[in-house]
Amino acid sequence: MLQKGDVEPLVLRQRGAPAEAGHRALLLHGLGSSESCWDAFAAHRPSGLDLWTAGLPWRAGGPFAIPERDESAWITEAIARVPGGVDVVVAHSYATVLLLALLADAAAGGADPREELGIRGVVLVSPFFRQRPEDFSWAELPGFLDRLRLGAADGIRLMARKSLDPDLRAEMAEHACAQLGPHWVVRYLNAYLRTPFLPVELVGLPVHVIVGDRDPIAPPAEGESLAARLGNASIDRIDDCGHTPMAERPERFSLTVRQFLTTLSAGHPPAAVN
Repeated sequence: MLQKGDVEPLVLRQRGAPAEAGHRALLLHGLGSSESCWDAFAAHRPSGLDLWTAGLPWRAGGPFAIPERDESAWITEAIARVPGGVDVVVAHSYATVLLLALLADAAAGGADPREELGIRGVVLVSPFFRQRPEDFSWAELPGFLDRLRLGAADGIRLMARKSLDPDLRAEMAEHACAQLGPHWVVRYLNAYLRTPFLPVELVGLPVHVIVGDRDPIAPPAEGESLAARLGNASIDRIDDCGHTPMAERPERFSLTVRQFLTTLSAGHPPAAVN
């Protein structure tokens, strides 16, 4: 139960007018981000796509810490709360790892995500994924913190209405990371370090992976490795794009989502777009 001064952990919103026909999508933001990262995509959404966004506990301005050990439960709750059910879940960055863990663990336990969650497909945007535990090293640990700073600075740059002085942007990014706190940083690292152990090849759902070719935060090669490991996946590598393609290249992003939805409607395997 929330106490006075607490922040609501999960906020669900419908974006724009309901679509009369077609698919219903739930959009999940990354660590320290917010629902606003989807604004440009919402403005360019494919025709007939009903959009919902979830403001999750790891958002900017969300709870500083939560007692739950399994963040994937928040994704399950968000899917369950969308009226009429969800056809496609679109996850970005940190949320891709949590969604993958949810799907892989369910499949390993013999459950079908279609029956468990009612979803028909998944889009993973700028995912984190490594094949082997040895792919992580002690020496790169400080670099993970630098990635979080870089991600915060990039989000500030994309959301700013005017150009900001680089030093000011870096100061704002450091403040954003301090507000996020160590709780979520440790959770992010724990989820990322677990990816080599996820039986992602058991996930039978159609999955479309989208990466930016200039992503300095989630290496595009990791998304390509993940798509190759998944049993029913396609990938689109967007040129001249960083970590947030839905904000940086919204029309191009909308096109690849629309193409994936077309394969779902036709009952075909995902098309290898790029």
